[in-house]
Amino acid sequence: MNQTNVDQPLLELPIACTLGDEDLRRRSDEIARLLEGRQEVRQLSDGYALRFRGTKHSASRLLAFIMRERACCSLFTFELIFEPQQGPIWLHLRGPAGTLDFLAEMLERVKQR
Repeated sequence: MNQTNVDQPLLELPIACTLGDEDLRRRSDEIARLLEGRQEVRQLSDGYALRFRGTKHSASRLLAFIMRERACCSLFTFELIFEPQQGPIWLHLRGPAGTLDFLAEMLERVKQR
């Protein structure tokens, strides 16, 4: 079995998306709709933690988001944290140097919508 050490530093990956212009525009709209449902945002040292309602619908949407993002934005590390007693779900988006600024810009664009 291949084991990885979660404490190892992230590889230096470029902060870039592999989608073309039209796909990127459509994907940005999808991400904006998802992020509009967030209840709280906390800055982490290497990314952001976003809190969502602890519903099955939220869980499904977040997992679908992660699966799509992994295909085009390989720089992110994703974590879903489910709080006890059907509490909120936290999405942690982390990455290499520059990720914090990249995500801050994305969150700002969603706020301006």
